[in-house]
This record gives sequence, C-alpha cells and structure tokens, in this order.
Amino acid sequence: MIPLASAYHGGNSVSQSIDMSASGGYVSQSASNAAVVVGDNNNLNQKISQSASGNYVTQSAANAAVVIGNSNTVGQSTSQSANGNTISQSAANAVAVVGDLNTVNQRVSQSATGNEIYQSGWNTATIVGDGNILTQQVMQTINMLPAHVDPSQTMSNSAYIMGSYNTVDQGLYGTILAGTNNAPMYQSGRNYIQTNDPTGNSYSQRIRFSVRAGPRAPVSQSGQNEIRIGPL
Repeated sequence: MIPLASAYHGGNSVSQSIDMSASGGYVSQSASNAAVVVGDNNNLNQKISQSASGNYVTQSAANAAVVIGNSNTVGQSTSQSANGNTISQSAANAVAVVGDLNTVNQRVSQSATGNEIYQSGWNTATIVGDGNILTQQVMQTINMLPAHVDPSQTMSNSAYIMGSYNTVDQGLYGTILAGTNNAPMYQSGRNYIQTNDPTGNSYSQRIRFSVRAGPRAPVSQSGQNEIRIGPL
C-alpha cells in the first residue's frame, strides 16, 4: 500500500521519508511516497534512501504528489546505492501542480558497484499556472568490477507546462567507470518540455555522459533535448 498524506489548509509542513539499508545474498528494496496538498504556502518534502549489498540487488523507489494552491514548495528525492554482482536500480518522481508561484525540485541519484548493472531514473511534472520554478535532475554512476558484463543507464526528464513566466531547468548526468572492461556500454537520456503558452517562460536543458572503458569496448551514447513552445 502506498503511504498517502493529505493537507487541505495553508501553511502546512508535510514530510515523508523512507530509509532502507540491507546486506545479504538476494536483496530486494521497494519504497513509495504519495501526497495530496491543497492550499497556499505549504512545504512538502518527499525523500527515499536505499542502500544495499548482496549478490543480487533490486531497488525501486517512487515519489508522487499533487499540489493545488499558490506559493508552495515541493521537494522530491530518491537516492539509491548498491554493491554486488547483479544490480537493478529504478527510481521515479512525479508531480502535478495547479497554482502560481510554486517551487518544485525533483532529483534522482543512483550509484552502483558490481558486474551486471542496470539503472533507470526519471522525473515528470505537469504544471498549470504562472511564475512557477521547476528543477529536474537525474544522476547515475556505475563502477564496474572485472567481469565482462554490459552496464546500462537510462534516464529522462519531462515537463508539461500550461502558463506564463515559468522557469524549468533539466539536467541528466551519467558516468560509467569500467577500467579495462571491453563489454558493451549503454547510456540513453531525454529531456522534454512542452508548453502551449509562449509568454515569458525560461527553459534550459543539459545532458552530460561519460564512459571510461577498455580499448575494444562498444560504447553507445544517445541523448535528446526537445522543447516545444506554442500551440501544437
């Protein structure tokens, strides 16, 4: 069951935090936060932290929020770290905001050391209103052990804006440190912003990928920034 927090008046402070740590052979960690906040001048903070060590590690985390009102502050963060042989990490933040002058920060952080590693992270936001500020970041790091197994990083940020004078900043950052490993390396990322109102908005997007691998390693890097402004 997803934990749900609700606030229907102004000036509330809502904090949701989940912290997990484990070591073993087969380790599975799953966590989620959900909140609905209605009113003005509220502060909502959602945080998930997962740390694990094992032969097989699976981590999944998700934050979800709906905010209706003005001058609210929303923070969503997921942090995952793992050591092991086979590692799978997936994390997501999702928010819908209706109102003016709200500030939203979304962050996914994933790090893993092992042989077979798969990382997936994404942020998505829908904002209806004016003068809002949205920051989205996904950061992934892989440190490979000597076994020749291909690592994979997939990440995305998406923002759907209906309003004027909004600010959106999107960043995707991926690093694979594989030493002399000659296995295939894969990185893929996409930033996307869509708005129907072309008045006074400020948007920025960036993607930074880095791979250090052996001289015969096939490396695939794919990045896309896309902004659509005006009636579609």
